[in-house]
Amino acid sequence: MPELLSGDPLSVLARWIAAGEHQTMTFATADADGVPHARTVLVTVIDPDGVRFHSSTPTTKTRDLAANPRASAVFYWPGHARQVVLEGIAAELDAETSREGYRTQARQLQLIAWAYHALLPQLRPPDYAVPPGAVEEAFDAAAADPASREAPPSWTTIRLEPDRVDFWQAGTESSPSTKTRFVRDGDGWRHFPVLP
Repeated sequence: MPELLSGDPLSVLARWIAAGEHQTMTFATADADGVPHARTVLVTVIDPDGVRFHSSTPTTKTRDLAANPRASAVFYWPGHARQVVLEGIAAELDAETSREGYRTQARQLQLIAWAYHALLPQLRPPDYAVPPGAVEEAFDAAAADPASREAPPSWTTIRLEPDRVDFWQAGTESSPSTKTRFVRDGDGWRHFPVLP
């Protein structure tokens, strides 16, 4: 039986994740020419302001957001037959928030951030290729450097602040799927069913 949804959609999303769903989402952006880019990211915070994750800069996502801050994200849990789609404005947060977020990351993710930072001077558009083995070498160098316990200057936190959130729940052989749409309305939200 689909859950009847109401209230703050970000609270519902946080509750679904806390109930055992994974914290990864597909995050989609588009550049100034409208070319779309999507990737999977690890969400670290869901609060009343939005959904946060971490990245390095510059990357495709940060370049896209500088040109076009509209973004979309999808959480999909096939085992629970649920999906949540968010649309809104995404932006980088301040440096102190990013530094605090870095300290909460798994050590492997911290070292990847430092490897990216070390290789930044070598990156050249349009393909941003690096020499074979360069990532592994930079990763190992970061692991040996005590400075890697703190965030590199290229580390950033991005928040997607949604103005629309769709919750899809699968039906059964004898009942249809449901989709509940939440739309930001001033300081609150209104919600209503839409066609799945």
